[in-house]
Amino acid sequence: MSTVLGYVSLLCRGTLVVVFGLSVVGKLRSRAAYAGFRDATGRLTGLSAGRAGMLARLVVACEVTVAATASVGPFSTVGLGLAGVLLVGFTWALVRSPESGRALECGCFGSAVSTTRRTAIARNVLLLAVLAGGIASTRLRTGAAPMGWDATGVCVVGAVALAVAISRLDEITSLFTARL
Repeated sequence: MSTVLGYVSLLCRGTLVVVFGLSVVGKLRSRAAYAGFRDATGRLTGLSAGRAGMLARLVVACEVTVAATASVGPFSTVGLGLAGVLLVGFTWALVRSPESGRALECGCFGSAVSTTRRTAIARNVLLLAVLAGGIASTRLRTGAAPMGWDATGVCVVGAVALAVAISRLDEITSLFTARL
């Protein structure tokens, strides 16, 4: 059982590392991308431009921290906890946004496709489920034997695939909702 928990732990933690890493890259890939994220932060929260800018910087710093720590043994609990705080905050902001009727264009993953709040909330709920699996399996796995390189490789490939699918949920759902 502890071997399976090791796989689940690595898959979940790896997924979160890649998702938050992709989010950071999407926001910082250019000045325009970051400005778009900063503006979307203001629209989503209703904060002034100055406060939205501070919050945007804080979010990026926290996302970098999650991406750097969620996979590292002794720091993974800190990374996972911070990921939980961010995901709950993102979801709360989406639910109570003053512009709840409009499409969201935050560009969090470098996407040119605008998303609906339902899709963004669904993505966050999915990530919260991955987070819960990561926390539970990491906690229950204590004392387990180390995994082999082959099992680690499979988990890493699975984590990257799952993270890409989650981060591209906007494009995937747009395939099914687009009018032909």
